[in-house]
Amino acid sequence: MANVLVRPTAFDWNPVLELQLAGIDGGEIFYAVAGEGAPVLLLHGFGGEIWMWEKQVEALSKRYRLYIPDLLGYGYSDRPKIDYTPSLFIDMIRQFMDQLGVRSASLIGNSMGGGIAWAFALTHPERVDKLVLIDSIPPQVVPAVRNRLFRWFLAIRHVPLLPYLAVALRTRRMVRAALMQVVYNDRLITEAVVERQHRIGRMAGTARVMASTVRYADEVARHADALATLRKPTLIIWGEQDELFPVAVGSQLHASIRDSELVVIKGSGHMPMWEKPDETNQAIVEFLSRE
Repeated sequence: MANVLVRPTAFDWNPVLELQLAGIDGGEIFYAVAGEGAPVLLLHGFGGEIWMWEKQVEALSKRYRLYIPDLLGYGYSDRPKIDYTPSLFIDMIRQFMDQLGVRSASLIGNSMGGGIAWAFALTHPERVDKLVLIDSIPPQVVPAVRNRLFRWFLAIRHVPLLPYLAVALRTRRMVRAALMQVVYNDRLITEAVVERQHRIGRMAGTARVMASTVRYADEVARHADALATLRKPTLIIWGEQDELFPVAVGSQLHASIRDSELVVIKGSGHMPMWEKPDETNQAIVEFLSRE
């Protein structure tokens, strides 16, 4: 049975992190804020939430003002009954920045969050300073996926009810298996990490949101040609052992985005910022600190 959305007043992994709400069309966005300096937004991926940036807070907040939202429909943000299209998430970021009073910011995104970041930069270039794309989805996201589990989930995306049930009926064991698909070192997936993800997955509306998001995955492809026009300083970070999107996908993004840089993190899967935070944070800080 699904649980009612109850927002925490503190995270066990960082009890002093400031947690706030921002109201946008459709509901409230739950977010964390830390540090002082130039604004930086950190955007999680499909099925993700704020905790996936836990290992960036200390390192990056020494230099920057971090805003870390749960995307609309995910984490502890509201789950309105709407279509979760790429355009929705792009506009969500615009409204979120408006509510914060942030005119422009650097965007750091992982996986789907990376796709939202580069699409937002194409749509609202005046509001983006720099981009950091970490194992980001490419415009042709559906054919780019190589992991068997996620390819199956994409294959059923238009079948009525099936994607919804695939998420709604997940057990802790299935959540653990899914998390192990996105890391190279399985030992990092502890019981505490599984519980975090399973708890959020049991929130009412989560299965509906994820089924809707994947249903509209093909719409990202409309930005394929425009990606070559992107003129923002861009750092692309990729886990060498990513089973979802191999390094070749990162190389293709690098080739598509003019003047971008590609850094490959050894011994990491789809979330190098969480699996190899020291190397990832160093690359991010070096990139963002350049004039």
